[in-house]
Amino acid sequence: MLPHPLSAVDCKEYLNPTVYVAEGGDCSTLLYVEVFNVTFEGDFFGLTDLTETSVTCSVTDDARDMEISFGNVSSHNELINVTDLKVKLGFSQTSTGYWKSKDVTVSYNDISLTSTFSAVPPISKKFSFACSSMTNTTVSDGKAVEPTKAIVSLKNYQVQVFNVANTKFSTEIQCVTWISEGAWMGIVAGVLTITILILSIMMLLNTATPDRFETAKSKCLIIPHEH
Repeated sequence: MLPHPLSAVDCKEYLNPTVYVAEGGDCSTLLYVEVFNVTFEGDFFGLTDLTETSVTCSVTDDARDMEISFGNVSSHNELINVTDLKVKLGFSQTSTGYWKSKDVTVSYNDISLTSTFSAVPPISKKFSFACSSMTNTTVSDGKAVEPTKAIVSLKNYQVQVFNVANTKFSTEIQCVTWISEGAWMGIVAGVLTITILILSIMMLLNTATPDRFETAKSKCLIIPHEH
């Protein structure tokens, strides 16, 4: 059993662009990634540094799984040795024709660690998904007492699991937009405040004094009523 993780390793210095391709039958997947690590407490596995890999794609109902096998490997500082290391990325499709990430599973030494994987939001099957931010997902064996955990990290990656043609990515949807959610909130609040201010000023400018006033000779206002 491996120790519990403390934190994900920042591996900017270990950039190693790698493309994982899985084709066969009705299932084709592509994954380009520059940082791909599995981190434990004492050390981490730089998966893009491992060259002896095999990739498979499987289809189950409305889901597609991309499983990458790394074999028997040692961690970066050779503090941890595992047998039959595998990382499986699960994706699902919605009833409206969109796809998204579903779960991630790390298996080794007959141990399986899994967790939900929310890196990819629902997007059209016509597009791939790309992200330059670090995505960290903590996987666990689910035990209530002293669970075994690890952290799966991806950075600078692009993935596509539907409509893969000629082993090429289609147009990507970026995870980082030009305007963040916080900026949009500020813009909407600012526009609303300015609109209210302009309307208030217009109402004040349209306020006019009466051009006629009552005098002693003016007729009284009589409101008829029935008895």
